[in-house]
Amino acid sequence: MVRMERITAPPQSARAKTVAAYARISMETDRTPKSLSAQISRYSDLIQSTPGWEYAGVYADSGISGTTTNRPQFQAMLAAARSGQIDLILTKSISRFARNTVDLLETIRELKTLGVEVRFEKENISTFSADGELVLTLLASFAQAESEQISQNVKWRVRKGFEQGKANGFHLYGYTDSPDATDVEIVEDEAEVVRWIFAHYMLPTSCEAMAAQLITDGRVPHLADNQAPGEWVRHILKNPSYTGDLLLGQWSTPEGKLGRAVRNTGEHPMYLVEGALPAIIDHDTFAAVQVEIARRRDLGARANWSIDTVAMTSKIKCAACGCSFVRNRRNPKTQNQITTEHWICTERKKGRTTGCGTSEISDTALKAFIASVLGIDEFDDDVFTERIDHIDVAGKDHYTFHYTDGTTSSHTWRPNLKKSSWTPAKKAAWAELVKARWEYARAHGLDGRSAPTPPEALAKYRAVAKAEGERLRAERGER
Repeated sequence: MVRMERITAPPQSARAKTVAAYARISMETDRTPKSLSAQISRYSDLIQSTPGWEYAGVYADSGISGTTTNRPQFQAMLAAARSGQIDLILTKSISRFARNTVDLLETIRELKTLGVEVRFEKENISTFSADGELVLTLLASFAQAESEQISQNVKWRVRKGFEQGKANGFHLYGYTDSPDATDVEIVEDEAEVVRWIFAHYMLPTSCEAMAAQLITDGRVPHLADNQAPGEWVRHILKNPSYTGDLLLGQWSTPEGKLGRAVRNTGEHPMYLVEGALPAIIDHDTFAAVQVEIARRRDLGARANWSIDTVAMTSKIKCAACGCSFVRNRRNPKTQNQITTEHWICTERKKGRTTGCGTSEISDTALKAFIASVLGIDEFDDDVFTERIDHIDVAGKDHYTFHYTDGTTSSHTWRPNLKKSSWTPAKKAAWAELVKARWEYARAHGLDGRSAPTPPEALAKYRAVAKAEGERLRAERGER
């Protein structure tokens, strides 16, 4: 008789679920740090005291709006989830997790594909439940609408303040901070730095040189940690608030892009409040500096004293890329080579892919071409600067000259220095070399095309070619 017996598998302990929590406060006040600390403590205790849960940390962002996912701790939590360190995320409510419906759904869907569950305590919703996403979509839409309504109310209040000449917070180097710029005072030590910057710019001095001097003297302590100290100086030089006039409404937040302020280019009114602040710089000085800024901008690289410039610097333009050609020097790699200079489109020099179609232009050939267009015997820096505003280069051979008197002229030209280097003396030496090769071939019964060149004939040709090259370079002023 066959006997059957059921064998029961030994009980297996379920793997502990790694659980994390996310908390957020959107505005920092005297009370909110305590609120955030309480949330962190509560979730830490809850996770560590729940059987079957393994503590994976509490991620908390402070003072960051939920309308964006660009939150350091939020992104750190997502990175941990992607690497398999989290099975479950706890959060207080949908609005704490995200206030943008699209961001919320994209995030929970990604987490769901990773096998990570999100539970919202206030709404009592789990992303793993059957109707979880539908309910989340509805509630998240309400949260987003509430956020947008709050934003509209804040914008209305700010614009009403602008109409009354009140700023929406004021913080500017040289002045004390103020919530609405109605009680601003000058900070004299900082104001002296501002006056020094305006004065030295007109000497003239570059912004980078002034920033370096301020860092060396220790007059602006935070400037040493600035990644672009020269830009900090430029910001001061361009800010009209130092004249005492306050321009309100320069920035605005587009609809649907909460927290992403952009420069107001006419979409909303702006308000100029004259004499709103105690002036550090008078209007005449400020106006003179703006003229100088524009002048240096027009000069381009020639306004930078640290760059070795020539008359053509910033005046040879790539018509396709919109940038200037730069002068490039190629140093010799062997004793037989020479130092050459040529002009190349900035985008091409940087190695970027561009369809401009331009090529490198020999400095020597370009100068000769410009001289012929201007009707002068040889290139002259002063004549070029006086008569030429700039030259547009299109493709390999089209040049449009823009003159300082407002007229233009177009020319087709392609440099060919190799052809011009084929002088009569060099041609004669080459003919003798070919003749010597054929005579050698006949004497030894060889094919003239494959016969070696006699060393004496080759040496003679090379000597002539070298002498002719040196003569031409001397005539062109090359080294």
